[in-house]
Amino acid sequence: MFRTILLAGLAALLLAAPAAAQPRRNLGVLQESARVVEGGRAVQVLVAQPELGAAIVPSNVTGAMGGGLIGAMIESSVQQQRAGRAEVGITPIRATLFDFDADTLALETTNAATAGLTWFGGQPAVFGRDNSPYAKNAALDAAAAGQVAFFEYGYEVSPDFATVRVSVLVTLANKTVATARRPEQRLLPRNLAFSQSLLSVVQLPNATTPEENATRWAENDGALMRQALTTAFGDLATLIPRALQFSDADFAAASAAPRSSDRAYPGARVIETNENGLLMYSGGLIHVQTLSE
Repeated sequence: MFRTILLAGLAALLLAAPAAAQPRRNLGVLQESARVVEGGRAVQVLVAQPELGAAIVPSNVTGAMGGGLIGAMIESSVQQQRAGRAEVGITPIRATLFDFDADTLALETTNAATAGLTWFGGQPAVFGRDNSPYAKNAALDAAAAGQVAFFEYGYEVSPDFATVRVSVLVTLANKTVATARRPEQRLLPRNLAFSQSLLSVVQLPNATTPEENATRWAENDGALMRQALTTAFGDLATLIPRALQFSDADFAAASAAPRSSDRAYPGARVIETNENGLLMYSGGLIHVQTLSE
């Protein structure tokens, strides 16, 4: 889930096509002149998944074999095997989270993140699970405000069960877009007012094998998993306002920062390193920290 959201944020930046004779617009920067919207903003908090997700390492068999039906069949089989192993590991963890309310956490995170932004003008947040373009267009049509802020959350464990990852894709879409010939075109990257993906990663201290890591997350009614998820959502409450106030100068500094040596985040730029962990930028902010037991 987080990978999907992160890639969606990157795609929004890369696909934003400038109009003729206009400078290239960076969707990851909300210009000060565009921060205040008359009538405020409607707020949609979307959590498509009903439970903790299990990520798997994508297979590249088809690419390695040069494509073709046989490669695709082998890749599908590999993916199914990996997904099966991930389900075996995550099932005991999910069982401990039967009363863990990630949906409310997402709402609270959004409210906390926007409360300090006096210019944001957010209306009371509405929760939903349907993050399809159809549902988003319906939200735009129903909005009394001129703009809708979509906060799409995802949360999962990494393939090795060493980290918990909570992501959010923040997009600001205008109810009325002069250049949109059809309503659904309001959600095209070029018509969005803002789009940036954020990721909070919480590492299990002294992680070992996937099996042992999964066991530790599930121990004591999932105490460590609950702590990690709460920490990650709380972290996003800090990252969201920073992202919404990201300036051209911030983007330039992030683009010039040294690249991360961590293969898990190829191309990411290291912005800050401190006692709270590592902050990077790769089409959006990424914060990595280790859980404090």
